[in-house]
Amino acid sequence: MSEDYNSSDFKKLLDKLQTESWQLELLISGFAIFGLFQAKDPLEVELIKAIGNNEEIYGYLIRTVYPALTILLIVLLIHVILRGVWIGALGLRYVSGDIDYEHLNYSKKFTDRLTQKVGSFDRYISRLENICSTLFAIAFLMAFYFMAYMLVVGFFATTTSLVEITGIFSKDQQIQFTAAWGLIYFSMALLVFVDFIGMGVLKKGNLRPKIYMPIYRFFGIITLSFLYRPLVYNFLDQKRAKWLATFILPAYILGSVLVSSFKKQQSNYLGENPESSTIYASTSNYEDVIDENDELVDFAVIPSKVITTPYLPLKVPYTSFKEDAVFKQDSTLNPEKDRRGYRFNARKIDLFGAQFQFNNGPNDFEEQKKYLKVFNNMYKIMIDSTVIEKEFIYTTNENERLQFETFLDISHLENGKHLLYVVGPRGQTAFFEQKIINDTIVTIPFWYFKN
Repeated sequence: MSEDYNSSDFKKLLDKLQTESWQLELLISGFAIFGLFQAKDPLEVELIKAIGNNEEIYGYLIRTVYPALTILLIVLLIHVILRGVWIGALGLRYVSGDIDYEHLNYSKKFTDRLTQKVGSFDRYISRLENICSTLFAIAFLMAFYFMAYMLVVGFFATTTSLVEITGIFSKDQQIQFTAAWGLIYFSMALLVFVDFIGMGVLKKGNLRPKIYMPIYRFFGIITLSFLYRPLVYNFLDQKRAKWLATFILPAYILGSVLVSSFKKQQSNYLGENPESSTIYASTSNYEDVIDENDELVDFAVIPSKVITTPYLPLKVPYTSFKEDAVFKQDSTLNPEKDRRGYRFNARKIDLFGAQFQFNNGPNDFEEQKKYLKVFNNMYKIMIDSTVIEKEFIYTTNENERLQFETFLDISHLENGKHLLYVVGPRGQTAFFEQKIINDTIVTIPFWYFKN
């Protein structure tokens, strides 16, 4: 029956379902809101792991999914509230019927105005019904919009990564290919966005549709638009709803910027700083106070602000910048082909729960020792004004994130406040050119008290 959508029986079924859809709306909204609230914290944790492990593609996916879930959550909450008002209005209508303006005994001027502006109670219920149904549909349409954006950028990242993995171009040719392909691809994407904001402006006329049609079909395949295209055009053929469907996404982006920039300032002089210094201790430098939802851990971390042991553990999370700095120090370590990122690894295979580990190669251990030697020579550790001996090794933390670790001898320190300095290469932008200079990268205050 569902395939014969022109039959009278199918239309009667749709009319019946349309009348009773509010029950399904509330049921789906309730489950969706519960699931979205449960998903927000795990997504934030996964985003932290992705940033720390330099998993750009995975981090990009989470960054795109997170605002989509936020939009869906906000719209569904508004939908549930208005549906509650609608159900309350229905109950009130059963008890008291329509609004009797004559019984209110207002002056003729107010009675005429209320009759014109407020109207009948049934009209109010009908408007609530339309708003609720529209919000429910547009909530999922917004999620599809974000999915389309994610797929557009993800397709570009996938194509460039595949070309890099195949190795058909040299490093310089790969950069040129990425630049050329990005210019062409995102120019076409800009046309699609202009058509979206203009509510189909490129589909009108005679010449423009002929030029635009191949681009429209290409991005239609990439964004899986067959899933939500009927929803879009159903909104666009309505005078009021089409503006809502088109501009709710820019409105959300603008609202997010305004909300994120509105903060409470506690002091005229004192405020939260991004990095620790001689007078400020950032929570991102101490393991015992790092919030699991912090977006980034600082360059180096120590266990706590108060140290009572004769040694001080120091951990430096791995980043691709640190590895690039190693390559600049010793060009012989720079591989011909960059193996970082997602790719197939035949050294470890998981088959039906059984793991098979293969030899890493005869030269890997010696190369790792050479890598660590260069890394140790790059950085100087100082406490107050004294250089401290150190030897970094590499390990992984509980989140399987690579990091460098060493233990510093502080048994000679006096009780009280001390400053830990890490000096080494850091990036600096000058005239739009990234340079690496030697400087104090991080300053961490701590207090040492002997047991």
